[in-house]
Amino acid sequence: MSSPVENIHPLSGGVIQNLTDMLRRDISLGVFAPGTKLKISHVQKEYAVSAASAREALSQLSGEGYVQAVEQRGFFVTEMSEERLLDNARVRAELEALGLIWSIARQTSEWRASVVSAHYLLQEAESALQTSFRDNIIAWDERNREFHLALVSNAGSPVLLEMIGARYDLTRRFRLQAYAVDLAENTALARLQQSADEHAAIAEATLSLDAEQGAALLKAHISKNLLKSG
Repeated sequence: MSSPVENIHPLSGGVIQNLTDMLRRDISLGVFAPGTKLKISHVQKEYAVSAASAREALSQLSGEGYVQAVEQRGFFVTEMSEERLLDNARVRAELEALGLIWSIARQTSEWRASVVSAHYLLQEAESALQTSFRDNIIAWDERNREFHLALVSNAGSPVLLEMIGARYDLTRRFRLQAYAVDLAENTALARLQQSADEHAAIAEATLSLDAEQGAALLKAHISKNLLKSG
């Protein structure tokens, strides 16, 4: 297996944050398969870091759900059954649709502007993927997350927003792994274009304050891409 850090651009931040970002990306792209044991010594060697930095980064990823810390056994890439993954995605679709309906009901010019801004930044990230998928996929996913959260950010319910964020984060690496498979099959960019078109339609319905249409498009977008773009 080639080194996970091959062709990685320098990242901002400290050593531990850089390492955490790289491990998160490589887990997301399937360099380390679900269930794989992440030995401290292996991480230390592959990423040229200290054992303490490797342990701290893996602990952070454990808190995010990417890694499981098993007492007396070490760290393992988190596994999830397809049934549970689909269930989480279905719940996410319902929660986001509800959040959008509530947000539109309470709409403000500031909220509409935040949706426009988030969609614009997402479009920039989508364009960047055309030049380098591997280097930009994590940044794209962050912009994708920000767009989805912007849609529901005016719902007036911190509890709902926490639930939506958790559902997104729980399934993100499986979506990114699916994109990695698509990339190998030369279908990733076509799928991303389809996702971009759906985002544009969702944004248009939202800014038109059409709650019924916006919620329907959002649910269809997430449900159709349960294991893909989302």
